[in-house]
Amino acid sequence: MPRQKPAQRDPGLLWPLLLSALVVLAIAAGIAVQMTGGDGDETAATGTTATGDDDGLRELGEALARRDADDPTALGETDAPVVLVAYSDYQCPFCATWVNETQPELVERYVDSGDLRIEWREFPYKGETSRIMAVGARAAAEQDAFWEYHEAVYAAHEDLDGISPDEAREELAAIAAEEGLDAERFSADLDDEELAAQVEADFAEGQQVGVSGTPAFLINGRPVIGAQPLEVFTDAIDTALAAEEG
Repeated sequence: MPRQKPAQRDPGLLWPLLLSALVVLAIAAGIAVQMTGGDGDETAATGTTATGDDDGLRELGEALARRDADDPTALGETDAPVVLVAYSDYQCPFCATWVNETQPELVERYVDSGDLRIEWREFPYKGETSRIMAVGARAAAEQDAFWEYHEAVYAAHEDLDGISPDEAREELAAIAAEEGLDAERFSADLDDEELAAQVEADFAEGQQVGVSGTPAFLINGRPVIGAQPLEVFTDAIDTALAAEEG
């Protein structure tokens, strides 16, 4: 099966727009331009939301959204009015909380109705084990099982916490087998340079827009930082939907 690469705009045109919009946002909201999650995740646990110039934020969100029908790391219609871009690390406990508790609610309330598209970005800032897990997600996508892998690995977060890169390879292959994937092919793809490059592209994108910790989200360009309560996300999505309808 040929690999499908997420569509990306010319960075030379995209990054000045993103960074300038975040500066405007930061001034309006009184927050740092850098999205902080820190080396640990205490900051990410509480997080913050921000408000700013709506036109600028919507332009930012649309510039960042890929809306690629062949993107295996996205859920929802390509023309959904709201796009939530999520930057996450498989070893981040707050990312696991968000995936296990908040994501299913958003899928049921907004993705299934066509109002929301979730686009996933790998941001393995916690080290080599995180990087292998992120490449594993792309390896699973090669077998049309990105979201099955995604849910299974985050559900097993406590069991996978603190494991070494070599242990991660073994554990991830076992999870892949449990999810019905070809475990031998999956293990080989963990060393695929093209898949690793896709992860690096996600990571570089996150760094360019100021992400330094996880989880970090952009909802039509509006930052929501941390695994905040469900209502923070529903309020942000409802506000974005109202803006699109207006």
